[in-house]
Amino acid sequence: MSFFSQFPKIQYDINLDGIKTDVIDIFRHIDVREELIDDISTYTWYEIKNGERPDIVSTRLYGTPDYYWTFFVLNDTLKQGLNSWPKSDRQFQNMLEQDFEKYSILVFIPEQNPVARKYENNFEMSNYFGGLDLSNSNVRIKARDKNAEANILKFDDQRFQLWIHDIDKVGVFESNRYWYLDYIDNPYSNKTESENYLKFEAEKLEWAKYALEWMRLNYTSIYYEFLRDTENKQNITINSNAYYDYFLDTYFKKIKFKSHNFYKESYNAPSYFLDFEYDDERDSAFDAYSKIISKEDIDLIDDFTRGEVDSFVPQTREDGFDQSELAEYLEISAQRKYVPSFAKIYLSTQAKFVSYKEDLDEQTFEARKIRVIRPEHIDEFVELYQDKLNA
Repeated sequence: MSFFSQFPKIQYDINLDGIKTDVIDIFRHIDVREELIDDISTYTWYEIKNGERPDIVSTRLYGTPDYYWTFFVLNDTLKQGLNSWPKSDRQFQNMLEQDFEKYSILVFIPEQNPVARKYENNFEMSNYFGGLDLSNSNVRIKARDKNAEANILKFDDQRFQLWIHDIDKVGVFESNRYWYLDYIDNPYSNKTESENYLKFEAEKLEWAKYALEWMRLNYTSIYYEFLRDTENKQNITINSNAYYDYFLDTYFKKIKFKSHNFYKESYNAPSYFLDFEYDDERDSAFDAYSKIISKEDIDLIDDFTRGEVDSFVPQTREDGFDQSELAEYLEISAQRKYVPSFAKIYLSTQAKFVSYKEDLDEQTFEARKIRVIRPEHIDEFVELYQDKLNA
C-alpha cells in the first residue's frame, strides 16, 4: 500500500532464525478511530498460536498476508508495533537469557531504628540502599569475613532487591547473609597512567561526598561517629582526598547489610507479591515480608520474633532513646512503612509472590488474545481506514 511508504523502518526477526531484516513500521504513528469498529458485529477474538507471525494470522483469517497491519491498529497491546507481538516460546526464552540470565538478586528488607536525641535525626535506617548512587561501576558488594564480591546493577526499592552480576564465588553468595559496600582501589599508576589515575581519584572523591551525605540522612549514628573521630583524623585535612578515603575505608565499611534471600537466576525473584489471604490481590513488598499473623500460624527462623511492640528500648546510645517519643516513632514508622527494629515481624522466607518469569509468561499468554475484524467485514474496514488516512 503506497500510503505506508513514508513510514520508518525497523529491524525485525521475521523467520525467527536470529536474522533481522528491515520492515516498514507502519504502526508507529497511526491509530484507529473507534467509530470504525464500534459495532461488535464487525470484530471477533483470535488467540495467536505459538510462533505465529502477523502475516500468517492474516493469511489464516483473510486468505492474504496483506492485512496483518489491521491487528496493530485494533489492539492497544500492539501499539508498539512488531516488537509488541506476542513472543514465541523460543523468543521468550531468548528474552529471559538476554534480560535476566546474567543477573542475580539479593533481597534486603529495611529497618528503622531509634537514635540518640542529640542527633539531627531521631530515626535512622539499616539494611537500606535507597537513595544511594549505585550506578558507579567501581562500587562492589562484598561478603563480610569472606572473600567474595560482585558488581552492582541497581537497587529496586519497591521490591527491596539488589541486582548484581559477575559474582566471583556463587557458593558464598548462596550461603552468606552479611555484606558491606566497598569502593575499589585505584587500578592505575600515578607514574605511568597519571591521567587515568587522576580521573579515577576525582570520580571517587565525588562519590564519597555523595555517600557521606547519604549516611548523614540514613545512618545517623555512624555519621556522627565519623565526625567525632578527631584522634584518627588529626593529621588529615577536612574535605581532602585523604579525608574521604578514610571515611570510605573505615566508616562506610561499618555499615552492615543483612540479606534475606538470594536468587541466582534473577527471573526467579519476585516480580509482584500475593496477599496471604487473597491470592488474587497484590501486596507491596513491605506487606508481603511483614504480615502480622499468629505465632501458631507459621514457623519463624531463629532470629525473628513477632508480637506487640516492646516499650522498653535499651539505652545503646550516649543519651539513650526518650520513651516519651515512642508514640511519635511508631506513627512515623507506620507512615514510612518500615518495621521498628525491636519488633521484627519479617516473613522473608514465607512471602508469597509471582516471579519475573511467571509474570512475563502470564503477560505473553494474555497478549495472545487479540481483536480482529471478521473476514466478511475486512475489505470494508480497509477501505474506510484508507479513506480516513487520506482525508
